[in-house]
Amino acid sequence: MKISIVTVCKNSERTIERCIRSVINQSHEDIEYIVIDGSSTDRTLSILKDYQDHIATLVSEPDSGIYNAMNKGIAYVNGDIVYFLNSDDYFYDPNVILDVASEFRRNEECLLAYGDIKVVKGTGTHEVKYQDITPKFFYKNTICHQAIFAKRELFDIIGHFNEDYKIHADVDWLMRAYFNPTIRDRLRYIDRMICYFSGEGMCSNDYYANKYKFDREKISAQYFLEARIKRIIKNVLRSAGVIS
Repeated sequence: MKISIVTVCKNSERTIERCIRSVINQSHEDIEYIVIDGSSTDRTLSILKDYQDHIATLVSEPDSGIYNAMNKGIAYVNGDIVYFLNSDDYFYDPNVILDVASEFRRNEECLLAYGDIKVVKGTGTHEVKYQDITPKFFYKNTICHQAIFAKRELFDIIGHFNEDYKIHADVDWLMRAYFNPTIRDRLRYIDRMICYFSGEGMCSNDYYANKYKFDREKISAQYFLEARIKRIIKNVLRSAGVIS
C-alpha cells in the first residue's frame, strides 16, 4: 500500500530537516514523499536538495497560502493514502505509517483514519486524543489534519480544500466528510500517537484565530442550528454597529 506524504513549507530552515528525517526513517517501505515549497528565500531549498533522493516530487513556486499549496500537493499524489505533514511537525515514531497501512488493510471500506497527536509548545508537550468523538465535538473543535490519513478517492468525493478559508480549510474539509452519512461510517480511529504537532504555527496563533473567527462560525453554521442562530444574531448586531 503506497502512502503519499505531502509537506508544504516556506522559509522552514529551522524545522524542515527534522520533518524530512521523520519521514525517511519510517519502517513502511512504500512511501511517496512530495514537498511543495512556497519559493523559500532562506536555506530551506538547500536542505531539501540534500535529501532529494528521498523526495519523489519537489515543487518550489509562489502560492496563495497553505491550502493552495496542499491542493497542489494532491495533484502529484500517486499513492492510495494521502497524509499532510507540515514542515514544523514530525512523526511520533518510525512505525506510524506501517501501523496506519495495516489499519487500512484490515478495514478495506475505510476512507479516512485518524489517530492522536502530541502538541509541542515551547518546552512543554500535551496529548490530544480523539477517541469517542461525537458530532457535537465539531461545534467548536476539530481533528487536527496532522492526525488524519485519507484515501485519495475521498478528495474526488468531497472535493479539495476550500482556499477561501485561510486557516480553517482543513476544518471545513473534515466536516464535509464527517457529516456525510455515507462517509461517516467509513471513518476509523487508530489508538496511537501519529505526530508531534507544533502549537506555535499560524493556525494556533491567537491573532489569526481572532482574525478568521467569522470563517469558523460560518463553517459551524452549516451543520449546527445553534451556530446558525448565533451567526444571524451577530450579523444583525454588526449591521447595527453594536459589535464589530
